[in-house]
Amino acid sequence: MRRFVSALLLFFLFPSFAYASDSYDRLIPLAKKYVGVPYQFGGSSEKGFDCSGFTRHVMSRLGVTLARTTAEQYKQGSEVKKEDLRVGDLVFFETYKKGPSHAGVYIGDNQFIHASSSKGITVTSLDDSYYKKRYIGARRVLAYVQAAGQFQDVGNDFWASKEIEALGKKEMVLGYAKSYFKPDEVMTRAEAAGLIATYFNFNMNNRKETFSDVPSDHWAVGAVNALVKENIVDRNNKPFQPDEPLTREQLAMWFAEAWKLKRGADVPFTDVKETDAAYDAIEKLVASGIANGYEDGTFRPKETVTRAQFAVFFYRAMNAK
Repeated sequence: MRRFVSALLLFFLFPSFAYASDSYDRLIPLAKKYVGVPYQFGGSSEKGFDCSGFTRHVMSRLGVTLARTTAEQYKQGSEVKKEDLRVGDLVFFETYKKGPSHAGVYIGDNQFIHASSSKGITVTSLDDSYYKKRYIGARRVLAYVQAAGQFQDVGNDFWASKEIEALGKKEMVLGYAKSYFKPDEVMTRAEAAGLIATYFNFNMNNRKETFSDVPSDHWAVGAVNALVKENIVDRNNKPFQPDEPLTREQLAMWFAEAWKLKRGADVPFTDVKETDAAYDAIEKLVASGIANGYEDGTFRPKETVTRAQFAVFFYRAMNAK
């Protein structure tokens, strides 16, 4: 009996027994790729969503199982004060009837994404005159167990703790369930694309298949297409290989274009030739102070980038002058 009660309690606190291996950083690209999808009562697919169908669909991709109706979703997770909202919290409103009748997903900066009956999937401010007076509460269904910026596997003595904590506090990175960051795992190309597109607030609702290995139902399709539109990613370099690790030379090329970096003095790396496709980008990355070479005079362009390394490069790029 005691074991049953414990399991029941876990369900209501975090409505998924199996903590997904997918990063919560996928949430915003995943949700925003549906912007513009029409409202459909009872809808739960990209052909059309209603409000609870949308929240349920998005959370299911992060390993969280939600009830089908808004009223039942309002009973799940744990209660959150408005001033304590975090990205991924469900926000609820009393609209056409008493009690919770509309729901959305909080995405930071006082905004939430939801299925509006008049606009379809859209992003709205919590201060919107209509929704502000109808707001009734929020529930936390993602398994955050530490404060924003704090991760169980990143201690104060970890070499990249400052950058990871800063990004976490701004909710630029969310990590994984139970507040893990997994700093030593590789940063995939899709995850890097999602973070860049999110930071620059690119339009991510183009779900067309530009690359055969990034189909329309891929969580990062909108982010990848956004980087193509911004000339950060070359659409002619096929396939995209979304689950492959990002390399140092790929990071250099993406960052140089995304942040419009300027080139400085030549840096003579022994393993980077002027004829290399990434040569100019690597020079720009070094000139901006985002990355440096190694003590042996190499840049190691083919070396893969870990999540901790990406966080440091990302933080430096965001704060580059």
